[in-house]
Order: sequence, then C-alpha cells, then structure tokens
Amino acid sequence: MQQISFAIGHFLEWTFKILTGMGWLPVILVTVIMFVGLFYWLNLQGRYNRKAKANNTLA
Repeated sequence: MQQISFAIGHFLEWTFKILTGMGWLPVILVTVIMFVGLFYWLNLQGRYNRKAKANNTLA
C-alpha cells in the first residue's frame, strides 16, 4: 500500500514540476478559454433573446 501511495506522490510531484516550469502559460490559457467561452455564451444569449422578442415569448 505504501508503494502505491509513494508512486502517486511521485507522479503528482512530477506533474507539478511541469506546471511550474511552464510559468504563467497555464493561467493565461485558462483565462483566454474562459473569455472566449463567455463571449460565445453572450452571443448565443443575445440570439435567444432576439428570437424570443420576435416571437413575443420573452419573459
């Protein structure tokens, strides 16, 4: 059981070394993806609102 725990710990340590080596790149990528998703969602919401207003179903 101890070998499995240590193996998992070494794997996590290795992955965190990769993340710290990448610097700010993961943070920037997540931020960009979130903003792209936000603008996509707002665009869809605008379409739904225009369609609902045209059909007089806007609550």
